[in-house]
Amino acid sequence: MNPYKTLAEPILAAYHGLAPEDLDFGPPPKLEVGDVALRTFVAAKKANMKPADFAADISVRVDFGSRVISVTPAGPYLNFRLNRGVFAREMLSAILSEREHFGSGGSGAGKTLLIEHTSINPNASPHVGRARNAMYGDSLTRLFRFEGYDADVHYYVNDIGRQIGLLVLHAANIQDMVFDEVLDAYVEANARAERDPEFAEKGYELLAKMEEGDPETAQRFHDVTELCLKGQLEVLGRLGIAYDQFDRESKYLKDSRLDEVLEALRKNDAVFTDEEDRLVVDLSKIGHKRDEGRYFVLMRANGSSMYGFRDLAYTIDKMEKGADVNLWVLGEDHKLYAEQLTLILRAAGKVAPEPTYYAHILLKEGRMSTREGKVVLLSDFLDEAASRAAEKVERQCTDLSPEERGAIAEKVAISAVRFAILRVSPNKNVIFDWESSLSFTGDTGPYVQYSCARINSILRKFGEVPGELHGEIPLDHDSEWTLMTKLASFPDTVASALERRNIAPIAQFALDTARFFTTFYHDCPVLMAETEEQRTARAQLCAATLRTLTNALGILGIEALERM
Repeated sequence: MNPYKTLAEPILAAYHGLAPEDLDFGPPPKLEVGDVALRTFVAAKKANMKPADFAADISVRVDFGSRVISVTPAGPYLNFRLNRGVFAREMLSAILSEREHFGSGGSGAGKTLLIEHTSINPNASPHVGRARNAMYGDSLTRLFRFEGYDADVHYYVNDIGRQIGLLVLHAANIQDMVFDEVLDAYVEANARAERDPEFAEKGYELLAKMEEGDPETAQRFHDVTELCLKGQLEVLGRLGIAYDQFDRESKYLKDSRLDEVLEALRKNDAVFTDEEDRLVVDLSKIGHKRDEGRYFVLMRANGSSMYGFRDLAYTIDKMEKGADVNLWVLGEDHKLYAEQLTLILRAAGKVAPEPTYYAHILLKEGRMSTREGKVVLLSDFLDEAASRAAEKVERQCTDLSPEERGAIAEKVAISAVRFAILRVSPNKNVIFDWESSLSFTGDTGPYVQYSCARINSILRKFGEVPGELHGEIPLDHDSEWTLMTKLASFPDTVASALERRNIAPIAQFALDTARFFTTFYHDCPVLMAETEEQRTARAQLCAATLRTLTNALGILGIEALERM
């Protein structure tokens, strides 16, 4: 339910052609001007009016009944002075009755989502930079599931690239290695390939043998990728990230659907053999408009296929599964690659997934690089985060057992990591810094968790909170109203995040809500309220805040804590 529905209904009845999503309600910049504001830009455009004229027209044309005390236009905005007691009941009723579903518009009911994310090359432990893909993809999945979609999460296992061949050559006794040793071996293999052309060429030769189906080579590739994949999933699992399907690249080596793609490209005169005897696509023949990225190599001279050729088959396979939404989470440095694949598929009468991009996580001294070994490993980062969290938990939860304190510390660490990355819009870089990322005060996940723990403490002392609400609710203090109207904006925040494929607004909502709760906590005593009615109403507001924060944090993959 949208708590602003009672304001929207008379407007929709008066102006035919408008939809509920056209009406953008929210808190005003200052409570002095009203309790709720309506931005009229979208609705005015549909009504073929200027926003200021539309706001003025609503103020004189629409009757909102006794629940609205006054309606005042202010340029393109319409400010409502409300009967707070009536609206408080409606808002709290919506949150407390819908519980874990509050905020969801249910737009995904009966629909499916296929999302591919992470897909780390199986040659190293995940570093913090690569973890942004996994966390962003996982939270998008949680967002779609919250909205009602049946989600299927895919991990593309790049198990046959040249880099895997170099690692197989360099680490001959892979069966004796443990996962943590693979990163060093990968860096050494690349350094060796750069100074030894013969060794580099052997990597290509081994890849060709793999493609030819040599069983011994295939087993060696499988062993090293399986070792890496299990290690990677263990690290990512600490962040609560899981997958439904693992699609191995080697499955698409001899895919017959590629013949159809090649035939379409030949009909467009877009395929040729270059001076190095490689099979190449000239994308300018099928719509590419610039020199950068004009040529797309499909196969090497020795007959081994390039990654992109196999990826075409994989992409077709994903699209043939018929999901209502098919997402592909990519770093921004893959935009050109995604455009190239889309053009090729379009030429063959195929459709590509919807790409959603994210920017990099940067070290203070620059971008991370696995090949150079210039990384912060995610496992080390999580260990450090848990260690720092444990110090704080030890001081604050002395009455808990060591096991309970350890479990809380791990959850706080996960919150610190996920929130620091997800609160940044995906099109912006995250500057990685130990101190700011792991701070447990300020604009952090642990701060939001602490708010949840504080609410839980209040509710434990209060006892059972009544779920039924009748009459006007005595919540008149501005701090109460600011918090409540923030809670009421959660459905719109979710809808916007879903439409934009952007998790950051959910994190910002959680942070703002926690701040408003802190102000409310200091301004409005709950357990020591002046009247029993006020005490109950404030406890209900606490319960509604906890429920809304729990739902928001759940989308972020963060647990709301009972104690902290």
